[in-house]
Amino acid sequence: ICLVSFLDVTDRVRHFEELRLLSLTDQLTGLCNRRGFITLAEQQLKIATRSKKEMMLLLADMDGLKYINDNFGHPEGDKAITEAARVLKETFRESDILARIGGDEFAVLAVESSAAVAKVIDTRMKEKLAEVNSRPGRQYELSISRAIAPFNPWNPSTLDELLDWADVLLLEQKKRRNVKR
Repeated sequence: ICLVSFLDVTDRVRHFEELRLLSLTDQLTGLCNRRGFITLAEQQLKIATRSKKEMMLLLADMDGLKYINDNFGHPEGDKAITEAARVLKETFRESDILARIGGDEFAVLAVESSAAVAKVIDTRMKEKLAEVNSRPGRQYELSISRAIAPFNPWNPSTLDELLDWADVLLLEQKKRRNVKR
């Protein structure tokens, strides 16, 4: 006698995949969260080091979220955060890693991008912000401060080093522009 038993694990696998996705995704914006960003970015840094591909890490911080929350309410602040995420999605390629890593702070790892592309990205982001801000009935200006730390595969940095460097550059930029973080 042979007894055969089958167990359908389809639902279990689907449930596990949903949980994994939830643990790596920011619920408000649909971008990666900090954990998802670190996981994907560290893997890309290893690949870039091995294949000698340049990359850029962009750190972006919304300007004036406290003002928006205080004057228009937290739901409007959430809307501003999602608008900022959309601007980033429209600015970068689908292959780049975009994340909301804190309340109003975003990070992007632009894979296979040299520092020479930074000016193009900055121009594209300014255009996207201008589109958002020119919409009728707009009560505040969406503004995003940003800083770029290039990744050099011949002298590789860790992800923490890139984030720290970009954070210092971002703080300097905000000080020069007299923008509150």
